[in-house]
Amino acid sequence: MPRLEYSEHFADDLTRITSEQVEARIYTALDNIETFGEIGSRIVPDSIRERFGTGVRKVVVNPFDLIYTYYPDENLVRIEALVHQRAAK
Repeated sequence: MPRLEYSEHFADDLTRITSEQVEARIYTALDNIETFGEIGSRIVPDSIRERFGTGVRKVVVNPFDLIYTYYPDENLVRIEALVHQRAAK
């Protein structure tokens, strides 16, 4: 199981979540990513790839995309951000 590392950007994004239901879905997604680091899609908008790098993945947590990078050689997942789906292009 990979180790999770959280960016400050993600921590800031998480503090802005006001819905308990959305927050619960985010934590469920984090649990799934921790168990299966490669579950996220590599098909991400160009704006996300440009901001976070070519190796990023996303997991949909409506209305957000949870953005992360998986480093299998280091057994590490870095949680990068929550991006509102309407903001990603």
